[in-house]
Amino acid sequence: MTHEEDTELSDFFKTGVDEQAGRQETKTEERISLWLAGSIILFLVIVFAVAALIVQKVYFQPPVVRTAVERDLIKYKEAVKLNPRDAEAYVGLAGVYLEIEEVDKAIGQLDKAIEIEPRSWNAHFELGMAYISKQEPNIAASHFWQATSIDPNNKLAFYQLGKLYQDQKQYGQAVQAFQRTLKINPTLADAHYFLGCCYEKTNKSDLAIKEYREALKYVQSYPEAEKALKRLEQ
Repeated sequence: MTHEEDTELSDFFKTGVDEQAGRQETKTEERISLWLAGSIILFLVIVFAVAALIVQKVYFQPPVVRTAVERDLIKYKEAVKLNPRDAEAYVGLAGVYLEIEEVDKAIGQLDKAIEIEPRSWNAHFELGMAYISKQEPNIAASHFWQATSIDPNNKLAFYQLGKLYQDQKQYGQAVQAFQRTLKINPTLADAHYFLGCCYEKTNKSDLAIKEYREALKYVQSYPEAEKALKRLEQ
């Protein structure tokens, strides 16, 4: 084989090797391109997924369903925050705490209300209710009496005093409290009924019968009054 033929053969093999190397390089580049494209697609999918979650959380939240108590709690807390000198806001907040049986929290709010407005009828009345819940009748009675001194024509404090004294079996004081209640509002069937109970406990049957009949006059279907009246009229 001549030198010229060897050179041609060498060029042939060299060209083949170069072509093979080129094909391998092209395949490598294609793999890199595919990997890069896949990575970009995956990244975009993740970005769109995160964006969708953010949009759903911010713009498509289901409405928050709250109970009436929760709404009142938020309302009065906001009122106190807006005006820390609003005594009635503290009273309203205390009323919610009493409703959910957080009595100590209620008392704390009512103390603030009285500190701001010492002659707040509502604050003293609610404190009376709070101390009844704590089974401290003497303190409760004190606040009910303060409420009546501020507003002598409000029947609720006298009525609660009557119930309080009745529960303590202090029937004479209970009678006076119920009588004051009925003087303000003669149509309260419950006050007539409980006054009748106090008369019955003190052996004043005629007066008890009269009050039971008065209770039935204002509430025709009053099983307790009907039963008591039947018992005394036998």
